[in-house]
Amino acid sequence: MDNKILLVDDEENILQGYYRVLRKTFNLEVALGGDEALKVLQERGPFALVVADMRMPGLSGIELLARVKSRYPDTIRIMLTGNSDQKTAVDAVNHGQVFRFLTKPCPPEELELALWAGLRQHELVVAEREVLEQTLTGAITLFSELMAGVDPMLFSRAQVVRERSALLARLLGCEEVWTIEVAALLAPIGRITLPAGAIQAAGGQAGVDALLAAVPEVGARLLQPIPRLGGVAQMIRYQAKGFDGSGLPADDLQGEAIPLGGRILKVLLDFSELEHQRKSRVVALEEMRLRPKAYDPKVLEALAGLLETYPPAPLAKSLGVKELKAGMILAADLLTEKGVLVLPTGLRLGPGHLELIVSLSRLAGLQEPVSILPGDGDFHET
Repeated sequence: MDNKILLVDDEENILQGYYRVLRKTFNLEVALGGDEALKVLQERGPFALVVADMRMPGLSGIELLARVKSRYPDTIRIMLTGNSDQKTAVDAVNHGQVFRFLTKPCPPEELELALWAGLRQHELVVAEREVLEQTLTGAITLFSELMAGVDPMLFSRAQVVRERSALLARLLGCEEVWTIEVAALLAPIGRITLPAGAIQAAGGQAGVDALLAAVPEVGARLLQPIPRLGGVAQMIRYQAKGFDGSGLPADDLQGEAIPLGGRILKVLLDFSELEHQRKSRVVALEEMRLRPKAYDPKVLEALAGLLETYPPAPLAKSLGVKELKAGMILAADLLTEKGVLVLPTGLRLGPGHLELIVSLSRLAGLQEPVSILPGDGDFHET
């Protein structure tokens, strides 16, 4: 439930006193000490607000709120203490980034005002984060859709990988699913530095392979300076790294030390390529299982679980270009009248794709009707 508040103290009578007075006004839970609070946060969260006593045996209030700040950055933190010296207040602010610092004994009406202020602050923090994330994700989605006009197969496939990555990330308990979605959309961005002429001039297959192998690192360097995309850049850097440490980048990271987003991308990008080659998701998955050292087994089995839970694909429909809408999925390649690929099978259409289709329909003409699936999900068996 939203706006839950957790009260933490090592004295049960104090906890119960506050609970009796405030429970009719707020959605409250209590924890006896810091260790119990961490358990409650994990099992019954999220909480909008945590109010912790400063001096508790074991995990102190400062240590508890510092961990809350690290693990649950949206949760607002308030400190209660009987020690009113300046050093305590400074430590609480610096280590726990507390929103309010209240001294004990704290009158219930004063605590109530602080709780209302904390809840308002939580609403502001969440709203700001959601606006930033939605704005950033929307801009990157549009960029990816437009890049699909430059390299249809590569960037259109990134849209499919994006949807699958979100499903896997949620299944694996990721807190910031949007970062993995963004990493999936931008995974091929390093390719924009490799125009066709550069690849042709690479000097044989070995030169081409070397250029393509460097794409993840190039993409990561392009994104690293952008605010809030440092973690996304790391995921992209490790998208080709084997779970056993093989592949690039040539460092010592292996296993779960590799960013989870990178491990998810490794599984989904390889799966997407094999799916395209073998024309069967079942066959693609079985081939990947024959290379267990290359993939995080938890991610691979999560993918297998998604494949098992989704129903067979619905029947495709034939529509005219003017009838296409955002959210529809291409059941066959979209081609120009001369047979040039525009957008590939499996792509979920977005606003940018529709603009591209309208423009190309006028300029070059498109083969009609277009075979589409309703946009009601992914991972249908083929």
